[in-house]
Amino acid sequence: MDVVADSSAALLRAPRFARVGELVPNDQDLLTVSVGTKVSDALAIMQAHDYDQLPVVTSRNRVIGVFTYRSLAAGLPHLRNRSPLTSVVEDLLEDFRFYRASQELGEALAFVESGNSFLVGDEDQLLAIVTPADVSRFLWRRTQPFVLLQDIELGIRDLMRSACTSEILTELIAASFPAGADRPNARLEDLTMGELLSILLNGANFGQYFQLRFGKNRDIVRITFEPVREIRNKVFHFRDEISSDDMEKLVGVLGWVRRRVMIRGGTQ
Repeated sequence: MDVVADSSAALLRAPRFARVGELVPNDQDLLTVSVGTKVSDALAIMQAHDYDQLPVVTSRNRVIGVFTYRSLAAGLPHLRNRSPLTSVVEDLLEDFRFYRASQELGEALAFVESGNSFLVGDEDQLLAIVTPADVSRFLWRRTQPFVLLQDIELGIRDLMRSACTSEILTELIAASFPAGADRPNARLEDLTMGELLSILLNGANFGQYFQLRFGKNRDIVRITFEPVREIRNKVFHFRDEISSDDMEKLVGVLGWVRRRVMIRGGTQ
């Protein structure tokens, strides 16, 4: 179920801020149980699907609450002599908060931070459940490109540092800027990815200093890093969505960099 696709026309006209609906996995199988369901049956459904909660609905599909392991544990002292497994779920519910799919994430994320799940939709039209695990997956998808790009850049700098002395690096950096450029004391940390690659792939620099660390074939190195600059511009300037193909390229480049670092460390 694609909750985002079901959002209102107003959402589609709004600026591209992150919305609650984006937290919902596209393959989520939304399950509910009806009033009158025995606890034993609800637990069997939860175990079969590895769920921690089940919304409970009336005969008209109106949500009255959510049966959870937590609500079961909280209700046990009140059951007295009754068997919890033969009790009905509506006696052991907790209230979940509702958010609209079109709402911005801020308030919902603050709510989930305390360890709570929430429902998407309203009492008469339940669209989805969002759990802390869903939020973690969403945040990882959003931050993974930044992490990969950081590791790639750190790896390039590390290999460049290990290829020559700091004095030589300073000279190479200074020589890479046009005469009169206001960056006389620039360090590797101060350079953009494009500037790093420009110094690395300079024919004279590569042949004299960097081929020992990056491999003898400069064309392979250039082709390897070619997509990184464009993807980095997408990520840091929020120009386009990062595609799965982009992510695969970043993962591949990071793997290549790690192998070069391992070779440098004598594991060849």
